[in-house]
Amino acid sequence: MAQVTRVVAEFTMQLTAFVRSLLMGESMSKHLVFIYGSLRRGSHREMSIVFPDARFIAEATVHGSLYDLGPYPGLILDGSNSIVTGEAYEVDDQLLEELDDFEESSNYHRKPVEISFAAETRTGWTYEPNPEFYPLVIPIASGDWIAYSQKKKDPGQ
Repeated sequence: MAQVTRVVAEFTMQLTAFVRSLLMGESMSKHLVFIYGSLRRGSHREMSIVFPDARFIAEATVHGSLYDLGPYPGLILDGSNSIVTGEAYEVDDQLLEELDDFEESSNYHRKPVEISFAAETRTGWTYEPNPEFYPLVIPIASGDWIAYSQKKKDPGQ
């Protein structure tokens, strides 16, 4: 049932984006992606290094729960009112597929999400870990992986 719900949600989002692109005369090849972990700016694997064609849009937030999964965080889109901090990037179809491959190699899957930035909210994508592979036992109350991981490295901060 969850698989069907996910497929319907993804199809609805893609159809909405297609209709919007027709009405606005835009190309359907651009996607908004929310990044919340090791691909954020200031990280050793930031988007500009790993995916240099991704265009930074803004600091952004989404609603969900953030967990420490060891070397990486995991965002669970559980309907909570908790705020998770990250960044919004614009990518084309090819780069979105590359991100899918990159994230799926670690058992993360693309999910639709409402992304808030610069006083607006837009529908985009993010990557959620498969809970079958990751125990969700260490919540990150601040919702900010970069700040949390810095404190984790240097607990005296």
